Amino acid sequence: MKKLLLITSMAVMAIGAWAQSASDYGIVMEQPAGELKTYDRAGYAYYYSGENIRRGAQTGTIDIVFGEDNKVYFKQPLSKLEINSWVEGTLSDDGTTITLPMGQNIAYDSEINQVITLAVLDYDEDYEEFEVRNNAHNVQFSVTEDKISLIGTSSSVVFGAVYANSQEWAGAADYGTYYVPTTQAEDVLVELPEGVEPETYIFEANGYDGTHFKYNVNVGVKDNDVYIQGIFSDVPESWIKGTREGNNVTFAQDQYIGHVANRPNYMAGGQTNAQGQKDICDFVLAYDETTDTYTNVTEYLVQNTTKGVIYYVQAFSNITITKDPNNGAHTVPYVETFDTQAAFSEYTVINANNDSRTWTYNGTSMNVSYQWNSANAADDWLITPALILEDGVEYEFKVDAKASGYPERLEVMVGSEPTVEAMTQTIIPAVEISGYDVTEQMGKFTVSGNSKDGNYYIGIHAISDADQFVLTIDNVSVTLSDPSAIETINVEKTVDNNYYDLMGRKMDSNNLPAGIYIHAGKKVLVK
Repeated sequence: MKKLLLITSMAVMAIGAWAQSASDYGIVMEQPAGELKTYDRAGYAYYYSGENIRRGAQTGTIDIVFGEDNKVYFKQPLSKLEINSWVEGTLSDDGTTITLPMGQNIAYDSEINQVITLAVLDYDEDYEEFEVRNNAHNVQFSVTEDKISLIGTSSSVVFGAVYANSQEWAGAADYGTYYVPTTQAEDVLVELPEGVEPETYIFEANGYDGTHFKYNVNVGVKDNDVYIQGIFSDVPESWIKGTREGNNVTFAQDQYIGHVANRPNYMAGGQTNAQGQKDICDFVLAYDETTDTYTNVTEYLVQNTTKGVIYYVQAFSNITITKDPNNGAHTVPYVETFDTQAAFSEYTVINANNDSRTWTYNGTSMNVSYQWNSANAADDWLITPALILEDGVEYEFKVDAKASGYPERLEVMVGSEPTVEAMTQTIIPAVEISGYDVTEQMGKFTVSGNSKDGNYYIGIHAISDADQFVLTIDNVSVTLSDPSAIETINVEKTVDNNYYDLMGRKMDSNNLPAGIYIHAGKKVLVK
């Protein structure tokens, strides 16, 4: 199994109908008397997904009642066995240990006429087999003020459930478990403080599978606090917060970054331990003031689906976050293939007729589409991020477009602001998109210098009739119509004495390969 656990479907153990009376089998369904406390679960779990054994993270909460005579009661003691029964343990006189006897019945499956009971099991990963450890008569939890931790379990020794008669594994087992008091206040999104003006930086990193990522993020700084927005493609609007001390910026683990697929997600760091596994931890970036660049000190930055253990959606390593010399504007050639939600989030969507339909991102097919409205004709804009365009130079714009059987229409405009009012110059007049095939739409244009900072925005305008179907676009590009047309770009924010390639990366001026670069605010050709 991978040391960093991939997201898998959460299988829920299907329990058959209850016996006529659960008490016939000593199964406790009513909440025992005592003080009820709710804890967040963390740790790992084995469970069935189809016919396969999976390993994942424990999620959700657990209710524990502290009763009289040092009695302690756990509701749903196994994270993947979603039943509402209670089991009983005993708190030591010094309050530091809970002992939970094995053999307690927790469910009855009438379909196979077997009781499900608690047990300690050995797990053989090579053969994917569980075997009851008959000499283990209980499990123990250590108790501190802020944590209850299962003692003595591992990936090969687990606390689980078996069928009482056959002693076969019943599809649920936990290990590395710990519970911390639930604090709902932690699940609050980080907000950028008022008055802080974020700047655009370029985020580059490798994914856990080696895929290289590069896109823009926003960075805001207030005193010693550093805020970053847009790292995780599923939640591009979310911020994470770190605190700078010296050259290091530390981002506390388990920062809430929003819900994805109806589940809370968190930011965390991941670091390899002595056993070669990945432990969750705070995430640390080192800041180089001379280059205005952040690089990772902690091995991984993780988008996590639980607290306390690594169970990730995204994991990044080899991270650099560098100030964008163009402050978020893109140079030409510009290409966008919409491979991520983060790429789509750079675009401005304007629902000009304010109805229920507009441009949306399709994560599965990695493109953007407008779906029909039965009553209203489309009037919806998809506007690019800022593009640095040169006065008087001819550019070529391309976009792939596809209908879905019903005729659709679009037009393409350019303007000096990402607003409907600014879209005054036509690149592609209204064109019909029909059939099912992808067609490339192309138009040539020049800009007339009405932008103060050299930034322009191209708007793809959906203008289909009412009650059509789906208009899909992909592969947006802007290139020089005549690549030899190289002139000065009047953009103050790019003026310095360094050389940058067309992706905004700083180059070694003493060792420049042949190509086009930006230097002192101008495009220059090095032969």
